Amino acid sequence: MRYFLMLLALIAGCLLPVQASINAKLGSFLKAPLMAALVNFMVGGFILLMVIIGTRTPNNIMQAVKEAPVYSWIGGLMGCIYVSSIIFLVPRLGAALSFGLIVAGQLVFSMILDHYGLFGVPVQPVNWGRILGILLIFAGIFLIQKF
Repeated sequence: MRYFLMLLALIAGCLLPVQASINAKLGSFLKAPLMAALVNFMVGGFILLMVIIGTRTPNNIMQAVKEAPVYSWIGGLMGCIYVSSIIFLVPRLGAALSFGLIVAGQLVFSMILDHYGLFGVPVQPVNWGRILGILLIFAGIFLIQKF
């Protein structure tokens, strides 16, 4: 099961540069990257609504409003910043450099989340192997940017 989940994560990662390129192209047609981000979220929201209706997913929103921590509601804001940034960055930096930097940022902060167990993630202490992995990512970014 672990390998299947790792493959799923890899496939999901492959979708991001494609989505970014498509959204950037829409942003250039609309002449407004933020409008492209809005369209992205509207289409995604509609698709999710149809899946929820089609699968008869239970509606636990009122319970979540009462019980979920306040920080759990800002994911949409973070998603807006992420998607809008990608739409802005890809035409200016290219997909490889943009995503190299994005992945580096994700890994650095993921290591911090893991080390301290923030937001309920399992604790995975920082070690030299993990630090070396991130340094290699930065070396790759340097090479991508240079060449």
